[in-house]
Amino acid sequence: MNTIVTSDSSSATTPTLFTSVIVGACIALPFILFALLAANYSGQLVQFGFSWIPSLDIHVFFRLDGLSVLFAGLITGVGVLVQMYAAAYMKSKANRASFHIYLSLFMLSMLGLVLADNLLLLFVFWELTTLTSYLLIGFNHEKPIARRNALQAMLITATGGLTMLAGFILLGEMVGSYNLETIIREGANTIHHPWFVPSMLCIIVGAFTKSAQWPFHFWLPGAMAAPTPVSAYLHSSTMVKAGVYLLARMLPVYGGHELWQIILCSFGAFTALWCAILAYRQTDLKLMLAYSTNVILGQLILMIGIGSSYAMTAALLLIAAHSFYKAGLFMVVGNIDKATGTREYHELAGLKSVLGISFLAAIITGASKAGLPPTFGFISKEYIYKAGLGFDGVLTAIMLVVNAIMVSLALLILIQPFLKKHHSKAAAMKPIEHQTFLWLPPLVLAILSVVVPIALMSYYQGLIINPAVTQMLPQATLKSVKLWEGVNLPLILSGITLLCGIALYKLYPTLSPRVAKFIDFFGSGSQHFQTIIGHVMRMAKWQTRIQQHGILSLYSLQFFTVLAILLALGISQIEHWPRLSIHANYYELILAAFLVITTFIVVIARTLLLAMAALGTIGFLTTLIFLIYSAPDVAKTQLLVETLIVVFIAIVLRHLPRARSVPKHSFSRRKIHAVISLIIGTSVGIILWIISSGDMNNEIANFYGTTSLSGGHGRNIVNVILVDFRAFDTMGEAVVVVIAALAAVSVLGRKNHSWGLKLKKSVPKNNSVEKK
Repeated sequence: MNTIVTSDSSSATTPTLFTSVIVGACIALPFILFALLAANYSGQLVQFGFSWIPSLDIHVFFRLDGLSVLFAGLITGVGVLVQMYAAAYMKSKANRASFHIYLSLFMLSMLGLVLADNLLLLFVFWELTTLTSYLLIGFNHEKPIARRNALQAMLITATGGLTMLAGFILLGEMVGSYNLETIIREGANTIHHPWFVPSMLCIIVGAFTKSAQWPFHFWLPGAMAAPTPVSAYLHSSTMVKAGVYLLARMLPVYGGHELWQIILCSFGAFTALWCAILAYRQTDLKLMLAYSTNVILGQLILMIGIGSSYAMTAALLLIAAHSFYKAGLFMVVGNIDKATGTREYHELAGLKSVLGISFLAAIITGASKAGLPPTFGFISKEYIYKAGLGFDGVLTAIMLVVNAIMVSLALLILIQPFLKKHHSKAAAMKPIEHQTFLWLPPLVLAILSVVVPIALMSYYQGLIINPAVTQMLPQATLKSVKLWEGVNLPLILSGITLLCGIALYKLYPTLSPRVAKFIDFFGSGSQHFQTIIGHVMRMAKWQTRIQQHGILSLYSLQFFTVLAILLALGISQIEHWPRLSIHANYYELILAAFLVITTFIVVIARTLLLAMAALGTIGFLTTLIFLIYSAPDVAKTQLLVETLIVVFIAIVLRHLPRARSVPKHSFSRRKIHAVISLIIGTSVGIILWIISSGDMNNEIANFYGTTSLSGGHGRNIVNVILVDFRAFDTMGEAVVVVIAALAAVSVLGRKNHSWGLKLKKSVPKNNSVEKK
């Protein structure tokens, strides 16, 4: 007898008008964007945008072609259904308005990524998808696992994004443009450039991290900590396919290089096989689907690596087929979780009685996942076999094993939860399909999985496949896509796949524990990642203890030591020394002598008051030098600064504790300071001597001299430079002065000048308080 619990609607929060408006707007937004795309695309390349920073070749241009329209259509089309599903699934959440906003921002970021016609603009949207996915994965931030997995996903994808940026810069500099159309047209001509392979490797790493290829595959199943609508959107048609999109875009540039084919084929095939094994060992239905997404991504990377016309046709078919059935299956599993409170395979049974419409959607989408005719999944699998048979038999065999495991996963999701009779150990059920948006989106996706290959394939080929293949393989012969091509070898392989999948389903209870033991021997990728992070944190703490010790004098010593070494190395590289000639007035020599004497006094002074007085004298003598060389503004600034410094130091010295004795190492440290000071001073003097001995370039000085009156309307060139030519620098300096003034007022205005010093009072040893 089925155990059915009636739903309790009292726990759901009553939506406010603001929340309802936000949810409605987020559902309408993908509709509007999809309509705009459909209205502006008819199978031909469309470009639009504007120049942003022309001097840096940065333009906000977008493109509509077969490849970008495919992804944009899936992002907006599936996005509509996911937003509708989320409106019902997140109905009881108090912060569901924020969730819909995050989901919309994520959709817009992904849409900008696939439409961008400039590499730098593409990178901006690439990183926006990383940021918004972090917000979505960690939406249930009260759970530690959600926070950890969100951070894990962001670290991996952001690191890959920075690596990809390096590849973009190398590629853009090789071609001489960051415009995607120019790179696609001329990028292959740079194959002999020394930066060609490094740029290719950097872009591949970025794509692999985003599309969760081995060894970065583990972050994607970890993203299951997000609510089910996020999983349905993230895994079906958005961020995880961004890497696939990027590699498909770069195929005309790098596809002719042997290393490209080797890396993509080997990593794609291994990712598909390894993640299929990982999916087979799972008992959580959501994790089964998550790892099967890795499998599809591996197959897509493999198809791009093969790079033939059949392979790219198969990839374009699989991208759409996977988006339809994977989003639908995730929504079905979300309904299972909502109806029973669990997703564990062994705890589910008899759900057909309470999730009848979801069961119908699961049958169709599961058939597409298994590759049964006449679904979208069937036709995509046929073309995968065609591409493999024309390339390599080993890869075809691997794909057969992978697809057989996918068949078994589809059967596992369908038979046990829905068709097995409910028993006492199974989870209790409650009806939830009275909420229309819980069953309508997966049912629509299921219908599309059948309608498109039967009735709309000619439109799909004409608007998507042919233009996209032409963009990626300009010289390729286009392949006609048909649902039925008679009995051939790919069809025979499909039959073998189905039989093997049924066998694996039957053997699941005995094979799955053995597979789990085999996998546990190697450890999970997430565990290895956390181990690496732990080592990095320990190293960071060790480095912090060494370098961030909190002793200001040692910080200064380290800085000036490095400066002295760099200056000395620079001086040692000088080959031709100018002749020494001294032209100075007697008062300049007197000032120089006083500066040397006062500096020597600062070094040998035994009292802080004498050192302070000598240091102030150096500043005031420097003011005289500025006056001698006709820089009254600088001299005035120097005088004010020196006066403030002397006052501040005098105030601070009043409140410092009296030193009873000089540390023994103080004199040896002074010797080190003296040596470093002499090296720096001598090096700077030599550099100034060499600069002043050569011919001075007066181009900048002449520019300011001729334009200060006409451009800045001032005869004081220094003032014009500060106020007009370097206004932002002056504003920054003024802000610094204001901040310093506020700090001075806050310090000098304190009534109790404790200055943060806590002096320990002497307490007798036999004091009872001290003993206590």
